[in-house]
Amino acid sequence: MRYSKQIVFFLFINFIVVFLSIFTGNLTRNLEVSNNQIQQNIESEKEQLQINQIEFSFYNNLNYLEKLHNIYFSFTEDHPEKKIVSLSDIVDDNQKRVILVKIK
Repeated sequence: MRYSKQIVFFLFINFIVVFLSIFTGNLTRNLEVSNNQIQQNIESEKEQLQINQIEFSFYNNLNYLEKLHNIYFSFTEDHPEKKIVSLSDIVDDNQKRVILVKIK
């Protein structure tokens, strides 16, 4: 055999390349799995954010806030200073009290 040393050398290099390919394939599979988990977490956070935005849109409604309060608390709070004022209450000319509004 005239080229036996070269054949063995190339076989050895081919085995190294195959094992490195398997190793990098395993690493990329682990990265793909972790990326999928992160992507699912991002999607669930986006969904939660969308629900929070819907809840915030209802937040301006006093009846909705009273229903939420009744769900989470067994007592009713009666604080006149915590009364939520709507735009129609501010515009009302017949109102006797003065309402202070803080604008950020």
